[in-house]
Formats: sequence, structure tokens, C-alpha cells
Amino acid sequence: MRFQTASAVNIAAALVMAFAVGTALMWISGYDPLSSYSAMLITPLSDWVYFLSALAFSAPMALTGLTFSLGLRAGLFNIGAEGQVYMGALGAVAAAYLLGGPAVLPLAFAMGLILAVLWSSVPAVLKIWRGVNEVISTIMMNWVAYWVTIMAVSTAFANPLQPEESVKVPEPARLTPLVPGTDFTAAVPIAYAAAFLVLIFLKYSVWGYRISVSGYNPIAAKSYGIKPERAVLVAFALGSVTAGLAGVLQVVARPPSYSLARNLANVYGLGFDGITAAMLGRGHPVGVVLASIFLGIMQEGARHMQIEAGTPYEFVKVIQGLIILFLALQLLRK
Repeated sequence: MRFQTASAVNIAAALVMAFAVGTALMWISGYDPLSSYSAMLITPLSDWVYFLSALAFSAPMALTGLTFSLGLRAGLFNIGAEGQVYMGALGAVAAAYLLGGPAVLPLAFAMGLILAVLWSSVPAVLKIWRGVNEVISTIMMNWVAYWVTIMAVSTAFANPLQPEESVKVPEPARLTPLVPGTDFTAAVPIAYAAAFLVLIFLKYSVWGYRISVSGYNPIAAKSYGIKPERAVLVAFALGSVTAGLAGVLQVVARPPSYSLARNLANVYGLGFDGITAAMLGRGHPVGVVLASIFLGIMQEGARHMQIEAGTPYEFVKVIQGLIILFLALQLLRK
């Protein structure tokens, strides 16, 4: 109970400091912090359409947050979710290019998840085989994934009718809004269900126990007959599944385009947003979901902040960066 209270206090302190610095930056820049924060945090809760849109924003962040959390549980600092999101989205686009009709949907999930897992296997093998730091390898893989996806969307999978995006998922294969007039699709319950399954996996499965023990103390894990290398491999693979799922859902379940933007605007940064969600949620699947909802409210609120207060959208990203900074400083202090 003391640990949970301390964690809640630390999170609250990081949020207060991040918003305080954000207030100063807004004021220096000539914007009104009070009206900006009101539009950012209150307006999305004032209308159910806005709130459902915030939940839609939260879904991919919850999934990439799970990727980072699984890495932390195994003693890894896995920031490869960004590249794996690109691969998941690329797999969905490739499926739309290859097939038509409802058959695209299962193929999109299969291809997207397989590509994401294969992409994560490179840093995983490098970590196990040669001891390569996963931060370095995943950053490099993120950039390779970015440019590979850009090239694919610009050439082979380009939409001849709309060159600014990829080929579209055919209508019969789209996960359309569950509530008409909103962005709330099946992606939201799928993301939250994934978090529940990860929770069950970590808490009750043998491999969940092995991952936790290996991450906490690899030497002790070996004394119990657990091979930390295998735990690392499983954590990478399972994390890539959730990240790849985020990429697939951004293509098959994100109106109105149901495609991948040529500049990857609809998937760019989701992996890094997941790090914020994971750190705010203290790496716990339930905490990650709650944190992603909070970040989704901020993301939806950014649009209202720009319209109502004239404050640039980018200030939300500034505050998210400050949240990570202050949470990281608390970890260094320990």
C-alpha cells in the first residue's frame, strides 16, 4: 500500500511540475494558460462525441504502452514500438493491395503482426547473441522501418487516385465507427482487451512469471532454472504483437481514410506516446490504459485548444515530454 501511495504521489508530482512548466512556457510565448488548459482538459469531457474521440486516440497509445511495459518487466528499455507500428500498418496496407473484399481484414491482421514480430526479432537476437544494447538497436530499427514504409507507400502501395496516401482498405473489410458520427471503432475495445490479456499473462502464466523474475534479477532466475535469454525473446515478441496491432488498427479501424498517409502522419509518434503512457501507468497494464485515456483526452483537447485559445497544437507534445522528463528524474533519484 505504501508503494502504491508513493507511486501515486510521484505521478501527481510529475504532472503538476509538467503543467507548471507548461504554464510558464505558454505565458512567455504570449498564450493564455488558463483558457488553453480548459480547452485541453475540460472541453473533451463536455461532450460525449469529444470523449469518444479521446478514447479513439487512447487505443494505439495503450497498445504501444504495453510494448514498453513488457520490455520493462523483462529488464529491457525497448523503444522499438515505433518501428513495429509502422510494420503493422505496412502489413495492413499490403493486404489491401493484394486482396479485395472482407478477406482483407484477417490478412491485414496476419501480415501486420507477422511483420512486427519479425522486425522485433532483430534487436532481440542481437541482444541475446551479441549483447547489443536494445536502446541503440531499436532506435536504428525504427528509422529503417520509417524509410522502408515511406518508400513502400510512395511506390508499390501508392493510391493512384490520391497520391498523398496508400491504397485504401476496401469498405467490406473496414472496422467502422460503433457510434455513428464519432471515431469510436472496435479498435478501442480491442486495445483494452489486449491490456487485460497482458495482465492475465503476466500475473498467472508461467512465462509471465519467468519474464518478471528475469527482469528483476537474471542471476536469481538462472538459479531457479529460468533462462533469461528466452524471457527476453518472449517479451520482445509479445510486445511487438501489441505494437503491430496498433499499426494494423490505425489502417483498418481509423476513419475517415482507412489508409496509411504518405508521410505516415496517422502512425508517426505512436510508439513514443506509448512510452509516456507506460511511465505514467507505472508499467501496469491497467495503469497503462488509464494513462492512455488521460493522454487521449489531451490529444483530443489539443484540437480544441488550437481553435478556442489559439494555442499551438504542439504544446501538448511539450507537456508530454515534460511528463517523461520529470518521471525519469524521479527514477534517477532512486
